[in-house]
Amino acid sequence: MDDRLGSSQWSVTEARGTVAQLRHVATDGPEYDGVELFLALCDYLDELYGGIGFDRVYTGPERSALADVVRRVRGRNVVPDPDGERLMQPVNAAVTLVDGRALAAELEGADGWQRELGRALHALYSYLDQLYGGPGAFTELLTTTERDRVASR
Repeated sequence: MDDRLGSSQWSVTEARGTVAQLRHVATDGPEYDGVELFLALCDYLDELYGGIGFDRVYTGPERSALADVVRRVRGRNVVPDPDGERLMQPVNAAVTLVDGRALAAELEGADGWQRELGRALHALYSYLDQLYGGPGAFTELLTTTERDRVASR
């Protein structure tokens, strides 16, 4: 188990609390979109984690077990397709999967809390890639039914 989000200084719990507070600071632009995307991806992971919710990054056998279920529920090995329509699926009202990766990189290049937000977003994408099968594999959101099947593992 790991409670850090990649290269971010924040743990999962710290990131969720801090980003929720930043919702009142970031009122528009890429910072606002980054905050909303981070919260949406955490909500998505909450659903995949089931009743316990996303409060830590799984490692080792726990990560492998969750990844196996995610891949089994998806029912196929998806080859990343950077031009595919799956990447255009919105994570929230303003940001698609592909936009979110670019947004994370943009924020990582900033200073202060924006950089930490970018790092945390990058870590969420990397984690979801691992759960989906490897680098670039997080190309689509599971349906509600599929998320329920993962959560009931």
